[in-house]
Amino acid sequence: MKHAIALIAALWAAPVVADVARSVDTYILPSYAALAESTARLRDQAGVDCAPAAVRPAWNAAFDDWLHVSPIHFGPVEQDGRAVIIAFWPDGRSAGPRALARLIAEEDPIISTAEGTAKLSAAARGFYALEHLLFDAQFVDTTAYSCDLIRAVTADLAHMSADIEDAWMTGYAESLRSAGATGNETFLSEREGIQILFTSLLAGLEFTADTRLGRPLGSFENPRPKRAESWRSGRSLRNVSLSLQGLQALKNTLSDLETPVTDAGFERAFTLIAQLDDPVLAGVADPQSRLKIEVLQQAVKSIKEAAEVELSALLGVEAGFNAADGD
Repeated sequence: MKHAIALIAALWAAPVVADVARSVDTYILPSYAALAESTARLRDQAGVDCAPAAVRPAWNAAFDDWLHVSPIHFGPVEQDGRAVIIAFWPDGRSAGPRALARLIAEEDPIISTAEGTAKLSAAARGFYALEHLLFDAQFVDTTAYSCDLIRAVTADLAHMSADIEDAWMTGYAESLRSAGATGNETFLSEREGIQILFTSLLAGLEFTADTRLGRPLGSFENPRPKRAESWRSGRSLRNVSLSLQGLQALKNTLSDLETPVTDAGFERAFTLIAQLDDPVLAGVADPQSRLKIEVLQQAVKSIKEAAEVELSALLGVEAGFNAADGD
């Protein structure tokens, strides 16, 4: 124990070894560029053919790209509540379907302009609103208004994604790269830039364990399979896997130094996912299958615990406040 404490103390005293610029240039910027491109394709597909079956592949592809970059909950994605709008989930009060039902019932003309669509509640915008419109039997139809609504929401999503990428490219990326430089009023020290990335990693792992897996698990006496993320589109487990892939990509950009326990934790989680034949996590209601999902949840928690020890010591920072935490 004394040797471990001494090692950690030495690492904390050592120069910072994080490569913030690499995180920006090889993970954040390419990921936001991919999101901007795929949401533009989603918008264009809806413009050509708004039938749900025709739009679903493009929605899935864009949602994949969002999950990859979703650990980044700071900067331009935080401005004007974009992160919440893009991904309004969990929706414990079913605000999304209620808002969409009202729009459709009233055929509200607010969606006829981009400015009007931007005034809708977050629950009626973004990927999860589209999931209802494309997969939920309550909304899947071919009426003219439903078509217009799909087109409005996809265009809104593409616009937000393009704005986020543009903001990173035209200033915010350089602010993070130059954290601590004279005149940098966003990141006053180099450690602030490192800390916000490290905190994003830990917060993303916590969200996947406690929310993506914890919500459907509920309790043994009261499992909640319909609280799984994206169960309507059949991709609950896929979301877990893709979010972990994004988090692993972020982690790998932070330092070249070895983190064997954290790396092994990621590999164990991916192995468990590959062995879990349960796309919507319905097995939470079956005792035998439930155990496998609980083991996966614990594996994700173990990644976070390992990163808190290994990466915190290597980077010389601790987790701070994350925008995804709320107030």
